[in-house]
Amino acid sequence: MGERHGGSRLGMQTYELTIPLSDPRQTGYGDWAINAQLDVRLSLLDTEGNLWLEHDEMYSASLPVTWIHQYASGNRLTMTVAPAVASDFGGTSRFFDVLGGASYTIKQSETLSYSIGVGASPRFAYYVIVPMVGFDWQADADWNVSLRFNRLSAMYRVNERLFVGPFVSGYNHTWMVSTDAGDKIFRFRSLVAGFTGEYDFSRAGQRKRIITASLGSTLVSTAQFCKRNASKEPETTLHYKPGLFVSLGVDFRF
Repeated sequence: MGERHGGSRLGMQTYELTIPLSDPRQTGYGDWAINAQLDVRLSLLDTEGNLWLEHDEMYSASLPVTWIHQYASGNRLTMTVAPAVASDFGGTSRFFDVLGGASYTIKQSETLSYSIGVGASPRFAYYVIVPMVGFDWQADADWNVSLRFNRLSAMYRVNERLFVGPFVSGYNHTWMVSTDAGDKIFRFRSLVAGFTGEYDFSRAGQRKRIITASLGSTLVSTAQFCKRNASKEPETTLHYKPGLFVSLGVDFRF
């Protein structure tokens, strides 16, 4: 992506791996189900011009643990705590954070549910606490419309295995990076729109195994260097033109 009013370019390749550590349907305490997983991510940045980074490899890892309480009415309370690290590990410090969140999902009917909640990131986020909303609507037998976290999608059921549809999603990556002026928070944010598909290739008797693929374009993208103090105010903000977005993933459910 080229900078809108400047002389830099930015590209990114991201590789993510999620390893489940517990099954909430079999793991719990009392009336609470417990889900735990390990999320690791490697982001390779391709920069040119006046966007200068001492290291182009960014690493992040988190260990989210979620407690889920299901009520007889169909409503659900979810609480998550996630220790996390995010850095270029180029001599940086203070790259550890503890993320958190809570949400309450209300089952309005057999076809509609919605949720409200809050999320917190004391060290990395510009706003320490942010509100969260979501919904899941089965519009008819073939269409499902949902807002989950920061992703809005409308999926059409082609058959029992294949679902396709448009999506709009926000992406936010934040790391602690080393610069000539000391450690800074480097934040990349982008709004992406396109089409996505899911194909279930599991066999009879197997848990779901899904291939996902998305193709689209970034609409608005920014890169910021921010102070690492309590204010986290941006010191430098770069805006980028639209660029190609491609995503491919596989979900094995054991």
